[in-house]
Amino acid sequence: SFTRPPRTGSGVSAMVAAAPMAAAIGRTARTSRCRGRLLLSARSHSWHPRWCSPAVAFEVAAPPRHRNFSAGASGLPSSAVGGASPCVGGHERQTVKCDKIDPQCFDHVVPFDARFLDSLQLNRVSELSEFQVAVQKIFDQIDENGDGCIERCELERLLRERIYPTCPPSVWALTPDELLEKLGATGPRVNRDEFVSAVERIADTLDRRVWPLATSQFFSALMFAFGQPLTPLLVKELDISMTQFGGTVAMMPLIRVALAVPTTYVSNNYGRKPLTVQGQMVASVGFAMSALITTPLQLIASRLVIGAGTSFAGVGQQNMLGDIATGRTRSRVFAPGAMRVGAAFAVGPAIGGWLAATVGVQATYVLIAAGMAAVSLRNHYVLTETLRFEPPKAAGSGEQPQERAPLPQRFGVLAHEWKKTSRDFCADPALCAVSLANAGFNFTSISAKFVLLPMLVLDTWGLGASGLGIALGCMSVAQLAAAKPAAYVADVYGRRMALLPGLALSASAMVVAASGAPMEVAVPLVCGSWAVGSAFVGSVPSAMALDAAGRHGLDQQQTARLLAMSRAAGDLGMMAGSLASGALLTSLGAPGAFGVQAGVL
Repeated sequence: SFTRPPRTGSGVSAMVAAAPMAAAIGRTARTSRCRGRLLLSARSHSWHPRWCSPAVAFEVAAPPRHRNFSAGASGLPSSAVGGASPCVGGHERQTVKCDKIDPQCFDHVVPFDARFLDSLQLNRVSELSEFQVAVQKIFDQIDENGDGCIERCELERLLRERIYPTCPPSVWALTPDELLEKLGATGPRVNRDEFVSAVERIADTLDRRVWPLATSQFFSALMFAFGQPLTPLLVKELDISMTQFGGTVAMMPLIRVALAVPTTYVSNNYGRKPLTVQGQMVASVGFAMSALITTPLQLIASRLVIGAGTSFAGVGQQNMLGDIATGRTRSRVFAPGAMRVGAAFAVGPAIGGWLAATVGVQATYVLIAAGMAAVSLRNHYVLTETLRFEPPKAAGSGEQPQERAPLPQRFGVLAHEWKKTSRDFCADPALCAVSLANAGFNFTSISAKFVLLPMLVLDTWGLGASGLGIALGCMSVAQLAAAKPAAYVADVYGRRMALLPGLALSASAMVVAASGAPMEVAVPLVCGSWAVGSAFVGSVPSAMALDAAGRHGLDQQQTARLLAMSRAAGDLGMMAGSLASGALLTSLGAPGAFGVQAGVL
């Protein structure tokens, strides 16, 4: 370690002062001007202004030949002083100001693997045979001299012209030599087999941005898991009928359907991250309102606010995952979040039930509201934006930016875009079939889980609030264990092999719940098979929407609209199913209602 240089002088002078120490550390060192302090890293061989002061300017050669540090008088890398690349006609000198670098150029914003697949247009190809053909064609494009191998010069041209076309070499995550190594080269060249194998490995690897997003989903789901056993208890306190209880559950999907178009518009124009962060803050306000409920109207108002917040956050999170998914990981990209959500619901209901029995329902809602606000603040600092914004139109291009267009014109463009997405949706038979199956699954299984199962546990099985929390936690444990295998089956063996067994397992669990079997037999069978079936079904609908987007060649904004339509189909099913379950619960009781819903499924 070493102390930061004096704050006098320009940023370049500060870095020049530290250059002898960097040279002593050796070729694998990197220095960065980082808001007044110097950092060292061993990951790159170049000057890398990851967090730059706007006053700093880097003089670099484009493209650099060497990435090692020189102990010369200038203190700058040798690539910034001289030496033209053998792959270009001459030496070009460019000065790059930090405030002029697009944030999308930096590796912590867009990882190299995602940038690599996107530049080669491989992130939307899912079928193995189609993928291999596409990789072979790309190899032929990169191998310009046709000798059957990709050389360093050709990789440098690939980096400069396709992977980083608008980024200075100082921010490249890999040098051509490092890219050679990443592609599995055993010498100065990459042959065809090595290239195909390396690209398949990259496409099969989950984007690293999925992990902080999955952690965000865990903390958000944990707050909802705390509140899951509270709603039935609150309903009993307010003496609300079962039909009204079903209506309050149906409000959540109804709000999501009503907000599908505006939330998707905001997500496409302002980014995914603001929706995720602000949506969780809105949900925290709704939970705080729940602590003050004394009448059914106040319950409805709080559910409206919570529904709006979860709609914002859900759209932002799903679009983020859709942005970072490759054609080979469209189900697995949702698995980390599903597993963490399962872990949250494994422990959350039991803790929520214990808190309700210990400090009361209202005090528990206050704790949940505070926790959700903390989750929102955490996501503001941890998550990165995944939407790639297009640069603004040039002043003389003759095209008026949409945000400056008259309001009727903007509505007309928006209507045309949704109309086109609807045609793409209806023109894909597989997507329509899976969306219909998902709507039916939500109508029966998901609505029964939220409306019928709590009353079955409380009234028929005779378990209290803690017992309800434990039963829901056991289901979440089983769903957590099945999430990763279910996603793997859906990605490797096909969506059908995950969807149909999942529907069958869920239907069988509902039959057992309706059979009146002894509690000792019914609880493990219902919780186990229902949870595993939900895990298998849940891995399919979003992956099918991404498959359809890849087949139709849709961009990020169009894919977000397609995901919204697929999500709306499921929400409509859950909304109608919650109302139907509440009515069945009033007239037939929990076991009879389970029998009807199992038959429908």
